[in-house]
Amino acid sequence: TTIAMKATIKKDFLVHNIANEKILIGNGEEINFSRMLVLNDTAAFIITELQKYEQPVSAEDLAKSLHANFEVEYDEALIDVQELLHQLKEQDIAIIEN
Repeated sequence: TTIAMKATIKKDFLVHNIANEKILIGNGEEINFSRMLVLNDTAAFIITELQKYEQPVSAEDLAKSLHANFEVEYDEALIDVQELLHQLKEQDIAIIEN
């Protein structure tokens, strides 16, 4: 069973390419390295998609984009998206509404 959820990423986070790694860094006055995440390509893609929109984006829409851009089945993409969104919420990077 899937739970309908929508997410927004907080504005003060940016994806940087550093030494061939995609890294999400809080863009505050000081760089807080404890709030730095190394991302795989799909996580970076999802975060970049979230950053395109001013309003919350559904996990289903993110999974559709992931499915269209990567060789991954929709059902698997949806599970990956939901897991990433929960991790981002736990890190206080994203806001999730059901």
